[in-house]
Amino acid sequence: MNLVLERIIGSATNGKSAERETAATPCASRVHLSAVLRSAQDEAARERLRRLFHSPLGVYVSQASRDHDDLRLVFDVAMEDLDFTVRTLHQVLPEAVIEAVRPRVFTHRREH
Repeated sequence: MNLVLERIIGSATNGKSAERETAATPCASRVHLSAVLRSAQDEAARERLRRLFHSPLGVYVSQASRDHDDLRLVFDVAMEDLDFTVRTLHQVLPEAVIEAVRPRVFTHRREH
């Protein structure tokens, strides 16, 4: 599975070339991949979580929360690891649904 993330800035009528805008926009080095797993809170659900955290994907989980029968996961992934993360997630938790892939924003960094 190949995912392509693309950000379109401005419009063709604003006078700026897309090439200049792309060069001025920093490329996201990390992304957050959000996924949801719908399951009851039972032993089978706990086993699936154990499988996830003991898989190579476990190191990428930055948040996990339960909302009734939904388990919400957020993976903090480098762009070059995104394809691996999606493939492995599909192998480890095939019932998981990817909700969003968005750039990770570093709010604590200052511009120099």
